[in-house]
Amino acid sequence: MKKKLTSLLWCLTAASLLCGCSWLDKEYVSIHDYVASEEEQSITGSRITVHSFKALLSALLGMTYAGRTEGSIVFDPAYVGDAGEDMERACRILRTEDALCAYCVENISYEFNKIVTINEANVTISYSKVSESPKRIVHLGFSSEAESAILEAFEKGTRILTLLVDRSGFSAEDMAAQVVKTYRDNPTVIPKKPEAAVNVFSGAGAQRLYEIHIDYGLSTAMLWQCRMELEIFKPFAGLDKSSLSEVERAYAACRYLVENCTITDNPEENSAYAALIQKSANSEGLAFAYVELCRQLGVDCRIVYGQRDWKEHCWNIVRMDDSYYHVDITQCAKGGPALGFMQNDENFWGIYRWDVAAYPKCVGTKGFFDFFPPTTVESLTIAEG
Repeated sequence: MKKKLTSLLWCLTAASLLCGCSWLDKEYVSIHDYVASEEEQSITGSRITVHSFKALLSALLGMTYAGRTEGSIVFDPAYVGDAGEDMERACRILRTEDALCAYCVENISYEFNKIVTINEANVTISYSKVSESPKRIVHLGFSSEAESAILEAFEKGTRILTLLVDRSGFSAEDMAAQVVKTYRDNPTVIPKKPEAAVNVFSGAGAQRLYEIHIDYGLSTAMLWQCRMELEIFKPFAGLDKSSLSEVERAYAACRYLVENCTITDNPEENSAYAALIQKSANSEGLAFAYVELCRQLGVDCRIVYGQRDWKEHCWNIVRMDDSYYHVDITQCAKGGPALGFMQNDENFWGIYRWDVAAYPKCVGTKGFFDFFPPTTVESLTIAEG
């Protein structure tokens, strides 16, 4: 019996950042597990019989992606190629061309046993302490799928999310921006804007692995408490929404914020939670809160990032039938709804500035008093603060 032991020790790109830290209590979220191709393979228990180099490489990848620490690869008597050379070559490819292996595989060793004409390699894989089992890593086909994975991480309070993407052009900065975008598209799933730090590991072609550290700025207990407060916040629960037109519902949400939230310039009060629960927010917080209230009332609404009087400012765009209009809750509170509610681009441009290519054109021709004659404004029923 001839034995051969080869040990491959791979150092992670981010080792210098992780040295001296304990990562055993990492939190991961899992969406799907990797399933390796079984072409030209047969599997019996922990033994995999391979007939070609392609099948050998697939078998080793499958073991790694499944997080297995040991297994046996049997080379069919009709195997095409040299088993020893191919085993060494396959390990080298894993080391240099697979992002997941570069990220979390610490060591691979294999021992050859030869019985008559059959070669069998007993494989042992160890994983670095920085990355629990690879089975817990989210495997995506394209970077466009990252948003749903990030949203699920928000919902679970996951603080470290690891994404393995087969085809991605995202840099670390792009993925960090995606974390912020996901929050902005879902402003009540967590109570404040998260901070994201991203490490990237590259594989062959466009394969990338992203280790995303999400900082919610709150302890786990506070995070869940704030989320619960947002979930149960239903100011229009007693309102008969069917009795109101779409524009009346949009105005009801506007009035609620004007009457129940104090406007501040504090950059820390920039969330829907600040506006709806703490009752004090800046323009970004008010705009996020208005998106949420419009959602509860069935109104199509989005946030706008731009400037007012050359200062950073946020407001909203709502859709009424086939037209879009601007709504600035801050201006409604300071100058009245006639100046900030249901305005078109022509009325806003100059005092306000924004990336016109990034948002729908607001070309509606009606103004506030076209929707609400002075005698009807105060008769509208809205929720109490």
